[in-house]
Amino acid sequence: MIKMVYAVERRTDVPLADFYDYWLNSHGPRVKGHAPAIRAKRYVQSHTIDTPANEAMRSARGMLEPLPGITEVWWESLADFQAALGDPPGQAAMADLAEDEDKFIDIAKSQIFLTAEKLIFDFTGGAKFGPEVQKVTYLLTGKDGMSVEDCHRTWLADHGPLVASFARASGMARYVQSHTIAPEINQTIGAGRGLAAPLDGITEVWVRPGGAPSPDPDTARRAGPVLVEDERRFVEMGRSRCFMTREHEIFDAR
Repeated sequence: MIKMVYAVERRTDVPLADFYDYWLNSHGPRVKGHAPAIRAKRYVQSHTIDTPANEAMRSARGMLEPLPGITEVWWESLADFQAALGDPPGQAAMADLAEDEDKFIDIAKSQIFLTAEKLIFDFTGGAKFGPEVQKVTYLLTGKDGMSVEDCHRTWLADHGPLVASFARASGMARYVQSHTIAPEINQTIGAGRGLAAPLDGITEVWVRPGGAPSPDPDTARRAGPVLVEDERRFVEMGRSRCFMTREHEIFDAR
């Protein structure tokens, strides 16, 4: 499958509470209603949580401020996605959704890009998380002067196993890297909508709620500094973001 990531910025004239309410309770059902026409298989909104952890992660890395959240939409294949864009019912549905997004999203400061998921580890056996589970959402821009291919390779082959080595001590339950694909399509979508430039990918780490102490507190304490230092090898921190979110699954027809 492929996944479209939509890094969402709020229109400043829309109050934050109204933004989240409209996104979840009006736009979400609208996407679900159009799912057959656009051939979408799954749709999840991840809303940013107000927590001190956001500033701690941002300041440690010198990152941009958090966004209000992200949208993720899955398709069976890139061919299915392209077919939806080329089919009159799909085109009409996409146009309706775009018009609705203009009501609450600052399009010029938002980003859309297609990705392929890389599962690094999953200690849940594929089970779905409850609403209490939080997710570290890391919007990634590759290091200046580094090719996208080298960024993705370092991220997957080096950084992924490093994160996995700290996972159980740090209470991580699942870790997925989503690497940006289809740059020509991303550029066409961005130009057509007036979006900001697409990113190079997104990391998502689901963290179980606090409770039991770490089985290895010394390893857990070392994890943050070690991982941040490794990220600097392939991430342009000043153009990336890291913040906590909570998922809202609108539909899953896989």
